Amino acid sequence: MDFRSYIRGCMIKKLSMLVMLLVSLATANAKCDWSTLKLQQWNNRNYYKWYVSGRVLDDTCVDYMFMMYDFQTKKVDTLYDNRGLCEVQFNKKGKYKMYLKVWNRCQKCDTAIYREVNIIYFPKCTFTYNMKSTNGKCLDSMVGEMSIGPWTKGDTCWQWYSYMWNGPLLDSLSQSDWDSMSDDQLYMYYDFNDSDMVHYDGPTNSARLIKYKFPHDGHYLVATQWYNKCLNQDTFYFTRITVKCDKVTSIETLVKPEVKVIGIYDMLGRPVYYIRKDEVLIYLYSDGHTEKRIVR
Repeated sequence: MDFRSYIRGCMIKKLSMLVMLLVSLATANAKCDWSTLKLQQWNNRNYYKWYVSGRVLDDTCVDYMFMMYDFQTKKVDTLYDNRGLCEVQFNKKGKYKMYLKVWNRCQKCDTAIYREVNIIYFPKCTFTYNMKSTNGKCLDSMVGEMSIGPWTKGDTCWQWYSYMWNGPLLDSLSQSDWDSMSDDQLYMYYDFNDSDMVHYDGPTNSARLIKYKFPHDGHYLVATQWYNKCLNQDTFYFTRITVKCDKVTSIETLVKPEVKVIGIYDMLGRPVYYIRKDEVLIYLYSDGHTEKRIVR
């Protein structure tokens, strides 16, 4: 064999090995296709949720981890998740980075997805009101004012909103439940129907002042909201007002067939077999109507 034939044979051999290596790498990369990986995010004020999904997660070789980097402390914490759902409530103002790492331990490849979070502080967000009388007999109107909140001169990011609702669902609550329910329970219980809205103003500064005359007795729910449109973060507070002005002039007794409970369901419409304390449930009665109740 001459020298040229020897060199040609070596080159062919090396080229074959290179082709085999490229094919091997291409196969590995094809198995580490992350294109179906999806990370969804929701937030309400300082409460955040992330959910990871994708067909690639069906592979038993693939695993993932949620982590959070705190820019203030320079520390990284591992976050707990429940079947791909990670929930975090931030209690301090600052900048954070949520880090989702996904890897394939069989193919030795990985990827990462980042989400930055800026938590702002909502100091001095308050709502004060006074009840007044227009007829000298009872307190049938109110004047309330929202504080300016974190707004500073020249800041164009802040907006203010005020709302008020009254309707059968609120009026059906006993006075004890109306006074003792937590804001979270009230939020779950009430539907916040537009048809029940009796006052709305925003997003300008005028929304901070609420003047309203109550047309009848009942439970009135006031919500005041401070919203930063630049960071898409807000905070709001509920204020509950009970109006009792009307006098009972007569009592009418109606004899109706006995109504029985025929089903109990949770807020998602699923049958409930075990009732827990402080849970909001839907009761279905034999005459076809439903009621929301809080278990005490």
